[in-house]
Amino acid sequence: MTAHVYYHHPDDPQYSLAYVTEDPDEITTAGQDVLVEGYELDREFFVLYTNRGASGTVDDLDDDLEDALDEMSPPDRVLTVRLLQIFEEVIEEQELEAGANLEIYKQIELERIPEAIERIDWDRTAVDVAGQLLSALILTHALPNANHRISIGMAKWYLESTETGFSFPEFATADHDWKQWVDEYIAESKRILTVRRNTTAFRLLTEWGCDVVKRKNEIEIDLTEYDLDLPQSEAYEYYGDRHTNLCTDFLTESVKRSGHDELISTEGVSKAEFVTYLGNSE
Repeated sequence: MTAHVYYHHPDDPQYSLAYVTEDPDEITTAGQDVLVEGYELDREFFVLYTNRGASGTVDDLDDDLEDALDEMSPPDRVLTVRLLQIFEEVIEEQELEAGANLEIYKQIELERIPEAIERIDWDRTAVDVAGQLLSALILTHALPNANHRISIGMAKWYLESTETGFSFPEFATADHDWKQWVDEYIAESKRILTVRRNTTAFRLLTEWGCDVVKRKNEIEIDLTEYDLDLPQSEAYEYYGDRHTNLCTDFLTESVKRSGHDELISTEGVSKAEFVTYLGNSE
């Protein structure tokens, strides 16, 4: 049996790992919404779990987004509005399936979307640009729920803007469950995101006897498969690049499955052309 530590608290996934220590006196909890769990593997240590800071349902979100949109350039505003439309469509689908309003775990941060878009090199092949777009939006995580599905939706629009007639392969069954070939890409994306934010804590966990960190939804992170010796600043860049490569691989397989291998070598459309396409598609 592997020696494991939970990343999301097993009794309430709203709480996630924030700090690890061998000295419980280092942990102060007064007035904070936290949970503390003790583990004993090669040695005894403690994990502080913090609440991610949002509660309620999607209906409780602040709908006053106009100020943030007004601060954006016209092209970024078009891209952001389209992303919000995808968000609304996905949430509506999920709520219809669940029969209830979805619980949220963070607030909307529209101001972060232009930052993500700014990092994209539009002078690449269609799949390369779409991979950067997908990765940048996932890493930025500006919207509270369905981060991967919303970001995939925008990458889909980009590929469709490059080639008329392109259609993304079906990912979902009638029950909206991800097909097996997609599952591992999504799971590995979440592993990379988690390691990227926690290299220091995870390095300490390995020293204390932990082999695997368990996220919610049965996603396991085998710590031996990741370089945890990187300083946090280097880890952000290294795992950011690794995430972009993963997203590009995912979209490469997607276009192959849809019978459009040519998108792997076709020059992608520019940001201006993509914005025009989105504007004309509304």
